[in-house]
Amino acid sequence: MEFDRLERAWRSEANTPDARAQAYLMEQMMQMLKARRRGETLLFAIPVAAMTLFTAIAARSFLTGRSDLAHEWGALAMLGLCWAVLAAVFFAALLVRRPRGDGSPMRQTLEAMLAANQRARINYRIFWMSLPVFILPTLIGLFQLNEVGKATDRNVWQMLLLFGVALAASLGWNALRFFKVLKPEQRRLEGLLKEYRE
Repeated sequence: MEFDRLERAWRSEANTPDARAQAYLMEQMMQMLKARRRGETLLFAIPVAAMTLFTAIAARSFLTGRSDLAHEWGALAMLGLCWAVLAAVFFAALLVRRPRGDGSPMRQTLEAMLAANQRARINYRIFWMSLPVFILPTLIGLFQLNEVGKATDRNVWQMLLLFGVALAASLGWNALRFFKVLKPEQRRLEGLLKEYRE
């Protein structure tokens, strides 16, 4: 998001552009907002598609008898938790306060951008709250695979290493995005809205 350009235009002496320039700036802002929404939708659709595939594979495995529910229920617990987190992200997006829809188009756009930022920050909190819950079913599932003979001790250690690296990368990425992108963006948008209201 090009906040520097937006802030320069906002604070410049020419902050009262003519109607044509104002329409152009609004069009640019709306295109940026639409692109952001498309990106959010895609980022939500990817895990939903992956979870649907994993759920179909697990269901087929249990229905054909290749997996024993009594000894390998950890996989289903893990799938259930993943679906619960996806549902939490979906419903959190619905509960975020939407812009009121009154006022100028610029104010509405800034409020919509702030609402999108708030959704992303809520998703970050959901990620941290769900993290401890994921670790237990993952470990149970790995050791159940070992118990039923589908994974050797070496395989289990390799999977633990892989999950540890993936978890560390995910933690780092989410923390970096929150503190370097989302929080500064929130402060800037709130500042612009405050100036606009005054």
